[in-house]
Amino acid sequence: MGFLKKLMKNPIVQMALPVALGYAAGPLFGALGKGSGLFANMSPLMANALKQSALGYGTAALTGAKDPAKAAMYAGLTSIPFSYMSAAKQANMFNEASSDFQNLEPFTSTKTTQAPLFSKDSLSGVPVDVYNPQQTIQNSVTRFNKIASPQVTPMEILTGQIDGKALPQIYQPTDLSDPEGIISNFDPYTGEVLDQATRFKAFDQAPMDLDANIFTKRNPIKATATGELIGGDLATDYVPTLVSQGAGLLGEYIDTQEERNEENWRKNKERRKKELAFMYGVDPDIIEGEMYNPYYTGAMFNAGGIASLESGGAVDGPGGPKDDLIDAKLSDGEFVMTAKAVENFGNGDRYQGAKKMYQMMNYLDPESEQMSEVM
Repeated sequence: MGFLKKLMKNPIVQMALPVALGYAAGPLFGALGKGSGLFANMSPLMANALKQSALGYGTAALTGAKDPAKAAMYAGLTSIPFSYMSAAKQANMFNEASSDFQNLEPFTSTKTTQAPLFSKDSLSGVPVDVYNPQQTIQNSVTRFNKIASPQVTPMEILTGQIDGKALPQIYQPTDLSDPEGIISNFDPYTGEVLDQATRFKAFDQAPMDLDANIFTKRNPIKATATGELIGGDLATDYVPTLVSQGAGLLGEYIDTQEERNEENWRKNKERRKKELAFMYGVDPDIIEGEMYNPYYTGAMFNAGGIASLESGGAVDGPGGPKDDLIDAKLSDGEFVMTAKAVENFGNGDRYQGAKKMYQMMNYLDPESEQMSEVM
């Protein structure tokens, strides 16, 4: 595990990991699609963002990022423009294909004519129909109306509001015995009168992708030298995943820079405290900070170490009157009083005794440390 942890902190690995995960997860998420499992009732916009966020969290966690949740957030947000571009492309393709086909709606009208009562020859000998004005015949006629072709917007795709959006049906002649057909004497698309009644049947076109999938793309259709059409198949689109994951890691790194600086500062202080404690021979807990000169701490020395008394003065620190826990630096000719002598000089009060000794020291040596300097 130690080797793996160090490996994941390698900058080269951190740059290569999003690429590798993008290549691996792109086909997987593309195969899942919108209607699979967790994403079945989710809009394409949210589905894409959630997939990229999950991938971003995993990428950040594997590379040892300080806050994988932030990487997930940035990866998910970065996926939104790609989702819109995918939806816009699909909407454009659908609308163009829908406009290429006339959207027809069959309707039936009734034509009423008078029924002939009988025929007789006129003087010219030509048979003539005689109509009964009280009797009529009704004939049904089926025609096809042209209605607006369905259109879709990118936002409808992103939000999943595409129910009922399908390419226009194509009406083609079918067998006269087909019960699903519609008999008409008119061509559905030109409206011209046919020589004989024909039964037409509506056929659905192949559905188009309307899921704003950013993990796959449809290859363009091209014609070969022989006129054969190739392409149109689905392929993995790695660009949105690579950009989203890269943005996730970069966003997390920038957003947590201050936190990392504080963490590094805390670690450096702990390390330095241990170094100072080892050098002075004291517990690390009593080291309060870095000192300009570790051998000069003043008279009020209460954090361990070595006391410097070249200017005279009282000593406060750990231990009792005779524990000798405080080291001292003395100069030639200086004299140190015992704690008991200081206490007796103050009539049992060591601080009153120190005050009197300061007064005496300052009287005898005006350049010595004043008590006001340490209070």
